[in-house]
Amino acid sequence: MKLRSSRFSALVAFAVCVLSGCASALQSGVERQAAEVKVYEPEQLVQGEYELVRYLWVDSWRTAFWLPRDSSDAEGIASLRAEAARLGANGLVNVSCRDQGHSMWSWSRKPAILCYGNAIRVR
Repeated sequence: MKLRSSRFSALVAFAVCVLSGCASALQSGVERQAAEVKVYEPEQLVQGEYELVRYLWVDSWRTAFWLPRDSSDAEGIASLRAEAARLGANGLVNVSCRDQGHSMWSWSRKPAILCYGNAIRVR
């Protein structure tokens, strides 16, 4: 019986190692895709050159209750890039970051930066 439980423990440990490796591989894949999302200035693109995928952080009913807040513009833009990549977009346009002051729902005094923009697919 002891041999059987040690095999089971070894199998569980192996499964955890494999799954955690897969999770880190998936995470690095998402990070790589997010890094490939380019941020464009509006004047860099012509109207028929891209299609809108989604307005990020402003077109969902969830934003009435929760908005993502980051501690810097760079973190906010990284969040936008990750969300755009998740949606299959390869670009962002009309990106704007606004300082929301300190979050009233948090005990921390960290700044709350809200970034939003348009996820696009450039042809």
